[in-house]
Amino acid sequence: MLIRCTILASLLMGSIAVRSSEVLDRMVATVNGHVILQSDWDEELRFECFMSRHPLVDLSADERKAALNRLIDQEILREQMRLMDSSPASAEQIQKQMEALKTDQRQHAGEAWETVLSQYHLTDKIIENHVAAELEQFQLIDTRFRPSIQVSAAEVEKYYRERLVPKLSASDVISLTEATPKIREILMQEKINQLLNSWLETLRAQAQVRTTITSSSSDAERSQGESQ
Repeated sequence: MLIRCTILASLLMGSIAVRSSEVLDRMVATVNGHVILQSDWDEELRFECFMSRHPLVDLSADERKAALNRLIDQEILREQMRLMDSSPASAEQIQKQMEALKTDQRQHAGEAWETVLSQYHLTDKIIENHVAAELEQFQLIDTRFRPSIQVSAAEVEKYYRERLVPKLSASDVISLTEATPKIREILMQEKINQLLNSWLETLRAQAQVRTTITSSSSDAERSQGESQ
């Protein structure tokens, strides 16, 4: 325990600012001993706002808490990737996704990529890191769950009749045969998400998770933890 505390202290000391005028980068959570810092949390929020085109201002406490919970889930998934010795995302995969993001941004925002990044205090490298992490997580989740999932013809027909057709106008009518591949993938993703949520709940229950959140009203620190 003393060795772990010493190592943790060294990591934290190496990550904080050395000048008195700088804000200290404090720890906001640990996941099985892995530290999540305030800067990690802030970057995740900026990235999520960038992806959803949400202004950085007026983020609610619930939105900030949800972002922290996603960071915790991401760390839990990274541990699973290390256990499974998952392959990292390739440079080609990352570049393809980056080009798709840039194209999408140009179509919607009408501003230069660099201008939009600066508005969210992001860089190409930060975006690439997040893209790589998401690709690797998708690969892990897909590999784990997709082979065991079946989507029946009856499920596809029910989705088509009850969820797709009511949304279509007379000019947008599409046959069941034409719609089947997309419907099958939608239902597959829904089932994957259900299994993922259940898996994450199990992994969280088995993990040692501790969060330290500062209340803005009292500036008092409260801790929440769960361990097994």
